[in-house]
Amino acid sequence: MKLERVLRKWGQWGRRETRLQLQSGLVRVNGSLVDDFALQVGPFDLVEWRNEVVQRRVSRSVMLHKPCGVVSATTDAEHETVIDLVDEDWAAELHLAGRLDRFTSGLVVLTNDSRLSEGLTEPSRKVGKRYRVGCNAEIREEMVATFLEGMWLAKEKQTTQPARVTVLSEKECLLTIYEGKHHQVKRMFAHFGVKVISLHREAIGPLELDPLLRAGEWRFLTESELQALKPKSGV
Repeated sequence: MKLERVLRKWGQWGRRETRLQLQSGLVRVNGSLVDDFALQVGPFDLVEWRNEVVQRRVSRSVMLHKPCGVVSATTDAEHETVIDLVDEDWAAELHLAGRLDRFTSGLVVLTNDSRLSEGLTEPSRKVGKRYRVGCNAEIREEMVATFLEGMWLAKEKQTTQPARVTVLSEKECLLTIYEGKHHQVKRMFAHFGVKVISLHREAIGPLELDPLLRAGEWRFLTESELQALKPKSGV
C-alpha cells in the first residue's frame, strides 16, 4: 500500500494535508525520515508520525504439531482449535496455511503473513505435503503405480498430480501429494477398498516437522525456514 494511503487512513487527512505532513519531515518508516508519498509500505513496516505509531505489526509464523481431535480452524463452538493451542494474546491474528482434518495429526503452519500462506497453498506452486499413512490392509503394487501416475478424482473431475510413494511396511507408507483436495489421501486409498487408520503430516515443501515438538506444542519458524519457504523468483 502507498505510504500516502496509510497516512490518510490513519490521520483522517485529505490528500493535500497528507503530503504537507510528509514534506514537513514528520514521517518515519522503519526509523528513517521519508517524504515520498508513493513509497510502497509493507504490512509489517513500522510507520511513525512525530512520536506516534501509525502502523506497527509484527510478522509471526509458527510451526504447530497438531494432535488428533483438534480442529484446523480459527474458531469453533464445540472443539478445541489450533489457535487455542497457541496461548498468546496475538494468536487471534494468525490464520492457517493449509488445513488438516480433525483426525489427522502433524505439521500445521500458522501465520499473519498472507504472502507466506498464499505461497504454501496456491495450487500452481505445487508445494508437496508428505504424510505418513497407516492402513487397515496391504498397500498393493497397483495402488502405488496409480498414485505415481496420478489418479482420477470424480468429485473434482480432475487427475491428481503424480505423487511420491515410499512403502515402509505392508500397511504403512510415506505419501507426498501436490494438491489439497478434501480428504484427498483417504479418498485415494478408499478407491482401492483400503481404509486409512492413521494419517500424520510430516512436511510441507522443505519444512519438516520439528521432532522435538510434542503433540500440541508449537514454536516460531526460524529465519532459515522462512527463507526456504519463500517462493523462488519466476515461480
